[in-house]
Amino acid sequence: MIPIANLDELEEFLGEKLQQFEAGPPIAHPGLRLSQLCRQVALESRNGNATAVRIAVLILTKDPAMPFGKRIKSGFARALKQGVELLSEVQRRGLTAKTVALLELEFCPRETEDYCKLIKQFDPAELPARIDEVRATDAKSRMLLQGLIAEGARRASRR
Repeated sequence: MIPIANLDELEEFLGEKLQQFEAGPPIAHPGLRLSQLCRQVALESRNGNATAVRIAVLILTKDPAMPFGKRIKSGFARALKQGVELLSEVQRRGLTAKTVALLELEFCPRETEDYCKLIKQFDPAELPARIDEVRATDAKSRMLLQGLIAEGARRASRR
């Protein structure tokens, strides 16, 4: 996980200019400025802004360590959940792969809950067969994985 402390580092990491998402008066504190910008990206994602959706997906799948990272990433996952139809097949695969990777960690990060809620919105056929073979060691990961499997089976049976 690459540490990102400020907006300049995030722009370099993503290879994207993000000033278009800065709103309100300038914030001197680099962590708060980054957090405020990411809140705006989440808002724009909810409103269907394709650039914001792309940036949110990049941050979720590349998973940099940022100030307020759990809150930022959870906010992105919740925003994307409201606009699942805006996600490409490649983006969905990347988000699913990242969720599976988080479920296999020894300690389940907080944002994994929101990632699972997001990928539950995908077509069950899009969830890789590997989801049945995930080796979740953490109790929270096992619970989230069971929810994903049950949701996939439920949605597949409706077809």
